[in-house]
Amino acid sequence: MMKARFWGTRGSIATPGPSTVRYGGNTSCVELRAGTHIIVFDAGTGIRELGNQLMKEFPSQPLTIHVFISHTHWDHIQGFPFFLPAYEPQNTIHLYGPPGRDKSLDKILKIQMDSDYFPVELGAMSPNIHIHEMREDVTIDDLTVRHFYLNHPALCLAYRVSDGHANVVYATDNEPYQGTLFRQSQNPSTASDFPTYLDEKFIDFLSHADLLIGEAQYTTEEYKEKRGWGHSPLESVVRFAVQANVKKFALFHHDPMHDDDFVDGMVQEAKQLTGLYNGTTECVGAREGLEIVVP
Repeated sequence: MMKARFWGTRGSIATPGPSTVRYGGNTSCVELRAGTHIIVFDAGTGIRELGNQLMKEFPSQPLTIHVFISHTHWDHIQGFPFFLPAYEPQNTIHLYGPPGRDKSLDKILKIQMDSDYFPVELGAMSPNIHIHEMREDVTIDDLTVRHFYLNHPALCLAYRVSDGHANVVYATDNEPYQGTLFRQSQNPSTASDFPTYLDEKFIDFLSHADLLIGEAQYTTEEYKEKRGWGHSPLESVVRFAVQANVKKFALFHHDPMHDDDFVDGMVQEAKQLTGLYNGTTECVGAREGLEIVVP
């Protein structure tokens, strides 16, 4: 059994306030418990509360925590300096993610905590922090973590965690290639044009996932003005989930301009689109505190 819990569901910038109480205002962070393993997707501002909870749950027990960072834009790493378990010397923290275009992942995380930006340096945290740039699959006992490169204005990864029975995919900050690449003369065997081929590779990565945590940042109308920004319209993510036979899709990475009522409307639209595509995918809105058990 795996269980996902949402600690931060917002994209781009934290949005605390009365209009975001139900879905939450913290930026991206999802905890996945898989047996005794603690997996964390992204280190947005939501990771602070996760760290506080882990300190209460395990006051003296040494922990090993695996943090998989999708990419190093602010809203996905800005909470890590406030992650208290990373300051405890008995804990071991493994950080995985892609490099920057001209900087290593290690350097980017150190720069974030440079004295010009933050009063505590990365080196002042636990000596057992290990930073890994994703090059191949990661095996953690009975778990396998695969990765897939997404279409975003930074190197950005999706992750698929499997225990041999259940599969959870975390895939945020991705734009359909059909929206950003011109049609080309190539004719891959699986598609009539190259952008379609790339989108189909993404659908293959999602195939038969028990849970997809995927972004739903824009409506179709909003996307028309924000093409090329590296995010998806809701319609495309639902379509991909249905084509991939995903069992449950948690709408995630809510736009900072979308209040709770607006997100409610997007969840309802996702359900309608699923029916329109003759799919069986269950659509839910990711909100802080929501737990989803994946049997």
